[in-house]
Amino acid sequence: MKLIVGLGNPGEQYQLTPHNLGFLAIDHIACGCGVVVKNRQCRALTARVGIGSEQVVLAKPETFMNLSGYAVRELLEQY
Repeated sequence: MKLIVGLGNPGEQYQLTPHNLGFLAIDHIACGCGVVVKNRQCRALTARVGIGSEQVVLAKPETFMNLSGYAVRELLEQY
């Protein structure tokens, strides 16, 4: 199992800014895999996909960027 985390900030004011490049990258990967990152778990929006032979969790923390470590730690503990 692999974890790919895209960093960003929640809120419409950050949606298409450089602060959310990580969120946009996750959405791009998800779109290419035919999924939407919308499951709420561990303070993040997530989706599970298969990429090649790997199972991958895509994650967008719902905390502000400087607090994203909390979500990442919870995801690592879960997976």
